[in-house]
Amino acid sequence: MRNPNKKIPLTRRSFMAKSTCASMGITGIVNTLAHLRLIEGALANSTTTVTGYKALIVMFQFGGTDMGNVLMPGAGHPGRANYDTHRGVLALPTGGPNPSNPIVADNLAADPGAPAGAENFALHPALTDVKDMFDAGDVCFAANVGTLVVPTTAGTYNSVALPPQLFSHSDQQNEWQSSVPDKPFQSGWCGRIADFLNDENPDSKISMSVSLSGVNDIQLGLTQEAPQYSVTNTGAISLNGYGTNYANALSDASDPTSYLNGGGNARRLKAFQDIMNYTHDHIFEEGYNGVVRRARENEGFVGNAIASAQAILHPDVKTPNGTPVSLYEGIFFLQNKNINNGNPIVDPGTLRVNNNNVTTVVNQMPSLARQLLMITKLMAGRQCLDNRRQIFFCSYGGHDTHQDQGGYTVADGYVAGDLDDNMVYLNDSLKAFHDCMKELESQESGLPAGEGFTYNDFILASHSDFNRTFTPNGIIPGPSGSDHAWGTHVFAMGGDVKGKNVFGYYPDLDPTGAWGTPGSSRGRWIPTTAVEQFAAPLAKWLGTDNTEIETIFPNLERFADPFTAGYDPTDYSSMLNNANMDYINGI
Repeated sequence: MRNPNKKIPLTRRSFMAKSTCASMGITGIVNTLAHLRLIEGALANSTTTVTGYKALIVMFQFGGTDMGNVLMPGAGHPGRANYDTHRGVLALPTGGPNPSNPIVADNLAADPGAPAGAENFALHPALTDVKDMFDAGDVCFAANVGTLVVPTTAGTYNSVALPPQLFSHSDQQNEWQSSVPDKPFQSGWCGRIADFLNDENPDSKISMSVSLSGVNDIQLGLTQEAPQYSVTNTGAISLNGYGTNYANALSDASDPTSYLNGGGNARRLKAFQDIMNYTHDHIFEEGYNGVVRRARENEGFVGNAIASAQAILHPDVKTPNGTPVSLYEGIFFLQNKNINNGNPIVDPGTLRVNNNNVTTVVNQMPSLARQLLMITKLMAGRQCLDNRRQIFFCSYGGHDTHQDQGGYTVADGYVAGDLDDNMVYLNDSLKAFHDCMKELESQESGLPAGEGFTYNDFILASHSDFNRTFTPNGIIPGPSGSDHAWGTHVFAMGGDVKGKNVFGYYPDLDPTGAWGTPGSSRGRWIPTTAVEQFAAPLAKWLGTDNTEIETIFPNLERFADPFTAGYDPTDYSSMLNNANMDYINGI
């Protein structure tokens, strides 16, 4: 039976009434309605039935991460000579006091089509824990992914359609999130997945699409059956004027589910709720009241989920007054213990955090850690939300490193910069999230089969605007940086990913060679894998079938089947006909 709190499915009439059609132009209206008809037709024929629980977390690195210094050729890799020659002051050494982290891609080591040494890569020096997770089979990379209209090479670059506004932050962010770069934006690929899978959450209390980073494009669907629901790192977004999470109106400021405290703020909040519970004859008044009522109900559901997760306490980490912190907060605090401007969040000797107010301690962590901590809590408390499928969106910025990126010369040594800071944040946040997922599996190991969480029940996948130019924009390692480029490298983490592998095709790193855009000598790699080729396996893993995937990714048919494996980096026709993107088990 459907949840009575869910929105009524979008009809063509309500779609026209609710959308900003007047500002879209007639072409936008026609394209949107045509895609809506495809979605509606596919929904009508959908036979998808999912079991168990799965969560997809999409992490967007805003600004365009320089992945050329995140996934690098290691010693013996055929591209290492080009890396050392053309990376200039941005080149990171494989040895010395701050070396990169060597990794070996098993799939390339075993593939007879791969050139000698192609399996030898290295990760940024700060990614020590990511290296360990890669080596353990929990992380894989996909090389040279980007926005494409059709398969494109240097030879066809000037004759085929290209994504509009290449190298533009806002446009490329939008196109990564829509996966349909040749059409005006209508919806995001995660939103379209939710269009199909929302009915698999018949008892859900809140939307399956949850954003920790505000309103975004990627979770915008066409049917609005699963509208994106925003929460913050402290929980649901509450009404203004009552303190964070109504702390000024509650009997226990640390517990969002506690009773009203009887003070002035509490009485004012109760009066407001009583007014919102009235029914109104006027359709707009009643509609507004309904929105507020549902928002308050959702706050309660989210509050219960968070309270459920926080009821499990960490055995060692405590506040200065000796109160244990929650299990998942403790894991994040320990991993991010030195982020607070060099001052420890957790005293390494006593394992006491530096403030009795745990929210204050949480806010000392970087943004990505705070978001992944809240995602952990919502996953741990999912029994209060009744979602079989969830799609989370999180993000962090600071990747537009035109200057102060950090680099190395023999004379100057290693000069840390903004990329190094971001990689520390990424490493610590991913490691803490990984450890929480392992702990959540352990906590629920005694539940009946199909009810308890397993490490295979989540995948975290990265996105970014684009890569950055391979050649630097300066000759001094401190102030120098890199500029906007195109094809980039992404990664996925989880129990079902085929970890310890590098999928796709890694460029040869010759800025003037066949991998680069014609007319540029900066190393702007033409993607060999389209966004939808990387995203389609995620959709299939969540539970959509092949027919639904064709509707979710309408341009996918233009590219090679992503569910294939193989490698021939010297044959462009092979790369265009073989995506080498079969990076998830069991699909």
